[in-house]
Amino acid sequence: MDKSVKIVDLGDADIVHTDTKKSHYNICKAVKAALNAKSLPVVIGGDHSINIPCIEAFKDESSFHILQIDAHLDFVDERHGVRYGHGNPMRRAAEKDYVSGLTQVGIRNVSSTAKEGYEKAREMGSDIISVRQARKIGMKNIAKRIPKGKRLYVTIDIDAFCPSIAPGTGTPSHGGFLYYEVLELLQSITVQNSIIGIDIVEVAPDYDPTDSTAILAAQILLNFLGFIFSNSS
Repeated sequence: MDKSVKIVDLGDADIVHTDTKKSHYNICKAVKAALNAKSLPVVIGGDHSINIPCIEAFKDESSFHILQIDAHLDFVDERHGVRYGHGNPMRRAAEKDYVSGLTQVGIRNVSSTAKEGYEKAREMGSDIISVRQARKIGMKNIAKRIPKGKRLYVTIDIDAFCPSIAPGTGTPSHGGFLYYEVLELLQSITVQNSIIGIDIVEVAPDYDPTDSTAILAAQILLNFLGFIFSNSS
């Protein structure tokens, strides 16, 4: 592991709760600052819409693949006039010419995306893998489905995990992953891919008085960073 690695907390992006556009601009600006400093941006966020400005920040970078670990596809084009909410991030990402493809793992709930969204995701080249399929295939084999050597952005929604271990989220969905399953996938991708950005979202501590969800998110993130730096030496 590179002993010169430094972690810098850039603080919170200024969120204007009545202005999504301005909030997303502020997030994008912060991620760009990290990229300009030749750093790995790691974003800890609220709802999954924060992924939209995170991906936007990479528009002047070379192409990359996205790994989404999530219970929901988040591939809605527009709902009730909303195009930049927590149901839209993967659709917005897939539209970017510098996003070369998506691997969407853990998908098991239709609440965020109707049939049209699934069909469009397939049409746009997404590799969609449910929890049952993931367990049958195996996490190391899922990693092999991601283009080897490709730059990779990873977005993790905490509701990818079973609510028995991660109840503190807005849209819990039973039948999700357990801790070591996701850890194995994250470790595998750091061996074969260059990780260029991370966000972990949808942790809602107020919904979990035990704090186990927040602890799980912290454990996942810290271990993932450890894998990245260990395998980049």
